[in-house]
Amino acid sequence: MASRTRHRLAVWPRAMAEGAACAITRALAAMLAAVLLASLPGPAGGARAATRPSIVAAENSWGDLAAQVAGPDMAVTTLLASPIADPHVYEPTPDDARHIADATLVVANGAGYDGWVDRLVAAAGLPAVRYVRADSWPGWRDGGNPHLWFDLDAAAAFVRHVATACQQADPAHASAYATRAADVLASIDTLAQTLQALRARVGGQHIAATEPLFAPLAERMGLVMEENAYQLAIMNGVEPAPAAIAAFETDLAARKLRLVAYNQQVVEPSVERILDRARAAHVPLLPLTETMPAGQHWQGWVRTTVEQAAHLLETAP
Repeated sequence: MASRTRHRLAVWPRAMAEGAACAITRALAAMLAAVLLASLPGPAGGARAATRPSIVAAENSWGDLAAQVAGPDMAVTTLLASPIADPHVYEPTPDDARHIADATLVVANGAGYDGWVDRLVAAAGLPAVRYVRADSWPGWRDGGNPHLWFDLDAAAAFVRHVATACQQADPAHASAYATRAADVLASIDTLAQTLQALRARVGGQHIAATEPLFAPLAERMGLVMEENAYQLAIMNGVEPAPAAIAAFETDLAARKLRLVAYNQQVVEPSVERILDRARAAHVPLLPLTETMPAGQHWQGWVRTTVEQAAHLLETAP
């Protein structure tokens, strides 16, 4: 896949020039104004017909979890479902603004990962209680790993938050939201048990990644994550320091690392070099994506990912 520069919006570290921020704000305001103008009733007037409450999700992983809680009582629309879309640098469209302006609830990753959603929500004047972000839980700290969809605790907190928001927005179906949320939480507990069992099999092995997508799952599996400086540089869209590259290549050559996870959606020249070194050293590679593959639920995606990692670790030469 062709490489592309990534501009991080809010974490590890966050930076945005005031001029660029003002330009984005003006553009979003103009976009939203056009959307709202188009939605006004014509000369004949008349109220908009009542429709089923709706949820708009920024990413399909959070959209899937929200749909498992909300459906069939709320319709769920996901803005980013393509495996080639990079939420970090995604440019919202007028349709995106229209969906968010009309939504009953909006859900997103947060943590600076998808700041464009924050700006659209603010431009739409959406109340805070109608905006559910996965970073809205006690375990999140500024500067933490923004890849929250692989964090089981963050996912469980998100499910609870969505259930509460659905109940507040649609009290008539409150018990149904609670029942479905309990089922999803039970499935997350089952995943946690799977990870605990895998920990007994592969825990203690040293692995690495090109950026920290896999880190939350690796920690639960008891794996020792190396090459963190390299991962942070790639995630923040900067060239890793020569010392970080040298350390990574040395550990690969020495077979210290038993697995390397990498993000298929963003493969830059420095990453290609590391992947080539891993192949030469016969270190298994675990391909990952930031967008959930089509036709899956979040639980199946996570289970498949960790089982594949365990298989590679147990069968590596």
